Amino acid sequence: MPISLEYKAKNELLQKFPKIETCLKCNTCALVCPVQYAGFSPTNTYVNNIFSTQEPEKNPNIWLCASCHKCEEICPYEVKPLEVIEALKDEAFEKGYAPEAIREEINQVLTTGYAFPIFQSLHFINRERERRGLKPLGERKVGEIKKIAGKTGLENKMAGWKKK
Repeated sequence: MPISLEYKAKNELLQKFPKIETCLKCNTCALVCPVQYAGFSPTNTYVNNIFSTQEPEKNPNIWLCASCHKCEEICPYEVKPLEVIEALKDEAFEKGYAPEAIREEINQVLTTGYAFPIFQSLHFINRERERRGLKPLGERKVGEIKKIAGKTGLENKMAGWKKK
């Protein structure tokens, strides 16, 4: 039985990704999916969970995908679930449904230039790098990063999230 996309944007998603309709729930993708072991079952696989949610862009499980492409490599029907999951992540991001951890990481990059909170300990890191004969890490050009974020609309999107 093909997967049923039971949400309002079904037609739009099917127009972009017509192969979704060919998914026959064979669960072959579940055999190689690293996320499958995070509490999904043979009767409710990760891909099935995403595709059959009422509003998949709100499903927090879309953010679990490791983007490893294993599902695409093994799918006998060439459904390419990763393409759909990435599109759903984009939609979720645009609508402000991104998890707090994603928002925090984006804010971290915009304010420090680093994806991880090492900026506060940069002095200590550089001292250790110097001790090991390595070049110091420089301060990131946050102004340039913010300029790019402004031109792409990311900065406005972040401002909108803070108000929610």
